[in-house]
Amino acid sequence: MGIELVVIFVIIFVIYGAGWIWQTVSDIVREVRPSGAQHRVQGRVAPARSSLGGYDLTRLRETYRRFAELTQGQVHDRQLFESPKVSFTMGGSRVLLSIYESSDPAPQHFTQLTFTLPAGWPHRLEVFPQRFQDDDAKYLGVEDIQLGDSGFDPRYVVKSGDAAFARELLDAGSRQGIEDLRNLLGNDRILVSVNASRLMVRKQSILGDLNDLTIFADLSGRLYDRIWKYWQRASGIEILEDDAPSAATEDPLCPVCGSRILREDRVTCRRCRTPHHQDCWEFNGQCSTYACGEKRCTLFS
Repeated sequence: MGIELVVIFVIIFVIYGAGWIWQTVSDIVREVRPSGAQHRVQGRVAPARSSLGGYDLTRLRETYRRFAELTQGQVHDRQLFESPKVSFTMGGSRVLLSIYESSDPAPQHFTQLTFTLPAGWPHRLEVFPQRFQDDDAKYLGVEDIQLGDSGFDPRYVVKSGDAAFARELLDAGSRQGIEDLRNLLGNDRILVSVNASRLMVRKQSILGDLNDLTIFADLSGRLYDRIWKYWQRASGIEILEDDAPSAATEDPLCPVCGSRILREDRVTCRRCRTPHHQDCWEFNGQCSTYACGEKRCTLFS
């Protein structure tokens, strides 16, 4: 009787152990290789490998490291199954640089920047190049919004639940920024998407050159600036659009140290254009204006 119990126990143990091993392996496989349905709908973050879309990942990681230094950000490159990412702040927004891989049989790769938006942001918007005739360019039953720009309207599809918002946000500067993003690398592909929590700018191709990546971030940052200014106006905050001070204007006071700023020592915030001493800006690490948070500055000339 004792031997029979031992045998039964061993059989149960083997069956249970085999089931546990099978479930563990299945879970790992699902993590590494999501289901086809998920791929078709969402795509995925590009997995790590020695090359990505024909681009050497060693060079890409070095470019991302240099970009992180330039933006005072952080590289995220520790996960086994993901390509490198960089997180940083721009104008008070948390920004993530990453590579998106489509779920096509022959995957396409995109460089994308995602900016967090202020809590309570109510608007949605999508802008992408026009590929079809007007009658075919329907998206979720929403008509393509016309902005009144004879050069822009035929070349882009604009989707939003609020046409007035879309027309106000996409002013001449924003439209030019989108056109510049489209022309970057000459591949004619760009997607700008805004929802309740983020602005996402996605450009087809892997931007592995630091100069191209910097231009991409700067143009995308201008779109975020436009959204931020729209939000400030909607919240009742006045935005001053005065021209930069002339040479004859009295030297301004530095908001950090309170001293006069001589022309040769002056930098201005790229967002709100508040002048600072260059040394004070570097010491503070960002604009000292309340709620601005910009970390980029321009030398005064």
